[in-house]
Amino acid sequence: MTGNPLAAARPDRPPAGPDAPRPSLHDPERFGEVFDAHFAEIHGYAAKRLGPDAASDVASQTFLEAFRHRDRYDPARANVRTWLYGIATNLIGKHRRSEVRGLRARARLGPVRDEGGHADRVDARVSAQG
Repeated sequence: MTGNPLAAARPDRPPAGPDAPRPSLHDPERFGEVFDAHFAEIHGYAAKRLGPDAASDVASQTFLEAFRHRDRYDPARANVRTWLYGIATNLIGKHRRSEVRGLRARARLGPVRDEGGHADRVDARVSAQG
């Protein structure tokens, strides 16, 4: 992601109400209110746990998941902020587990031998041909 991801949040719009995802079921554009009100905070939460690069991906994925499952949001169980933090927390855990699996797979491969690049092999062949 280029630029400042926090610049996408627009403070000129009123904060999302407790049932904010519900109106977007019939008018998807209204979900922008949830994004505007909470993106910067969710991004910051993810950045503290994963660093800025992964945070942008996790924050974006959080809102994508929230949008896809906005019909499941129940204001009686949690407010919007808590719901989004729950989604982000699950995605952070998923990201960490994926990283661990990748590191373990690379460790099983053992050390990587440096056989030189393509240019080195071409140089060796040219030198051998004399």
